[in-house]
Amino acid sequence: MLNFLAEPIMREFNVGTLEIGFIFSAQYIFCIFGAMLFGEMGDRFGRKNALILSILWVAVFSVLSAFAPNFWTLAILRLISGMGVTWGLAFTYMSEFYSPKRRGLFGGLIHATFVFGFILSALSVSLIYPIYGWRACFFVTLYPIPFLILFAKYLPESRIWEKHSAEMDKSLRLAEIVRESRYLRLLVLATFLFWLAEFAYHAIVDWSPTFIIRQFNYRPEEASMIVLRISLVALIVLPFFGLISDYIGRRSSFAISASIGLLGCLMLAYFTLVNYNPGLALLSLFVIPIGFGSHALFGVWSSEMFPTKVRATATSVIFSIARGLSVGGLIVGYVATFSSLLYGMLLGGIAFLLMCIFPWLLPETKGRELEEF
Repeated sequence: MLNFLAEPIMREFNVGTLEIGFIFSAQYIFCIFGAMLFGEMGDRFGRKNALILSILWVAVFSVLSAFAPNFWTLAILRLISGMGVTWGLAFTYMSEFYSPKRRGLFGGLIHATFVFGFILSALSVSLIYPIYGWRACFFVTLYPIPFLILFAKYLPESRIWEKHSAEMDKSLRLAEIVRESRYLRLLVLATFLFWLAEFAYHAIVDWSPTFIIRQFNYRPEEASMIVLRISLVALIVLPFFGLISDYIGRRSSFAISASIGLLGCLMLAYFTLVNYNPGLALLSLFVIPIGFGSHALFGVWSSEMFPTKVRATATSVIFSIARGLSVGGLIVGYVATFSSLLYGMLLGGIAFLLMCIFPWLLPETKGRELEEF
């Protein structure tokens, strides 16, 4: 939601790209604390309850953003709401249900559901913002609550967690991961690789609406619809790369996706800076999201690296640190204060390049049976 509303929020509170970039990045930093809290709850008390509580947390603190009287109140509310963004819990839950034969595909399908939130955000801005302003758009963030009631009643708990929960010790799961050198190495390498992907994502996607507005003179509601169409690419890309990872492996799929993202960045630079062509520059923004097909593998791959007793904590911490410390939005916002948004966004291309290299340092986990692991 905030990505689409950056321009009117900056105008109302009289702040610049650096301040809004701070919110883009800082709200994800607080994901790290949420991952420790809700990940620990997921390993101790079950995946289902921790997941429901984390979503409720996001919904409540997001809607409060509509009442922020000033910029820093808005920033604090976004930071607190960020604690509930614990995708690692969802992927842990999913990975323990599906067989390894199609786990990558289902991981891609589930990750692609973020697009529906993106669509809802874009539609909210396009339909609500021109009439009622940016504050009214945040009331849409209450939509998960009826679903949470249904989940609480009908969603089953993970059988794998139930099987092993009685024999698990009561020590802090993160402390156990840090003590075990093999777990710690996996944690560090996976976090760095996924951090590169998150840096590229937030450097480019967070600022795409503002870039389109400034570079091509579109109105906010027009830019939101363009970005909406761009986001629809993910509905195909994420399940596709999840599926092919079930055949060719997690590492190869990750590297192939990243190489296409790198190509998109090179196209954006060429058709904006060298041979100016607005149509092809916009087309490159449809190519770059193919590079985010790697995101389909985050939860599946990381959950396959760790045993049941620490899986929710490890997967949540990896994803949340990678996302929380990505600072792509903040760095691009800083660069834009003395240069252009484009130069900052193109830093994502360097991340894509490294994403082609680092997957090979992690183990291939395609086909791993979690219950036996």
